[in-house]
Amino acid sequence: MNRVLGTAFAVFVATSCATGQAVNGPPPDGGSTLDGTLGDAVSKDSPADAPRTPKLEANFPPYGLTWTSTGDLGRAGGLTWTYTGIQRGTLLHIYWIVCDDPSMPCGLSLAGPITMSADWQFSATDSDLPSGKLVFTNSTTIVTADAGAVPLSGRLTVTIVDAGNAAIPFADVATLGVTARDGQYGAEIKGTGFTVAALGEVEDTVTSTWTPYLDYYDAAHTLDVGDAGDAYTSFGGSFYDE
Repeated sequence: MNRVLGTAFAVFVATSCATGQAVNGPPPDGGSTLDGTLGDAVSKDSPADAPRTPKLEANFPPYGLTWTSTGDLGRAGGLTWTYTGIQRGTLLHIYWIVCDDPSMPCGLSLAGPITMSADWQFSATDSDLPSGKLVFTNSTTIVTADAGAVPLSGRLTVTIVDAGNAAIPFADVATLGVTARDGQYGAEIKGTGFTVAALGEVEDTVTSTWTPYLDYYDAAHTLDVGDAGDAYTSFGGSFYDE
């Protein structure tokens, strides 16, 4: 029997069980806030304040927001996360950083646990950062009864829009000014809500057709070889603020 598993990751988790249904894991806890008082005067005899550095916000839900999740990362239509009711308080900036947990892999594998070779890699060709589109690719395999190990290309497409459905630009963390733990790209959240949509797919090298990875996995005649034949995926995001 085919088994589809997932790995816990970062603030949110997209996992799948043997029935192929999405299971969203719990967010973590811990956090950070803006320290100090805004607008303090600096006299000519006192040193200037050091530049502020965005800090990881590990409390969930942060900023009093409401989070809802619909869909499945590996099914047609993908996964949608909606965040509403953000209360900024005295915060100057809020950032959402993709794939930021260094302790967990961020990738897709249809042949056992995710290894470094199955990690998502940024695709500059397919991405459109100013339009809020971020694309990652990778390579994996699937073990079938009739063809053995079949090589596959993987793709993760992530889009982000504000509460008015206008695209929020993505940027690399250096441009955002965020010293992230492991994430390389993210977006500044300027309003009180936003929506992230994500879809994980694989491309059969024979047919050159992209298919949601769980749909492809379920249709394949896979062998029951334990973990080595399971499908694993992970994807998430972290908040930083200053």
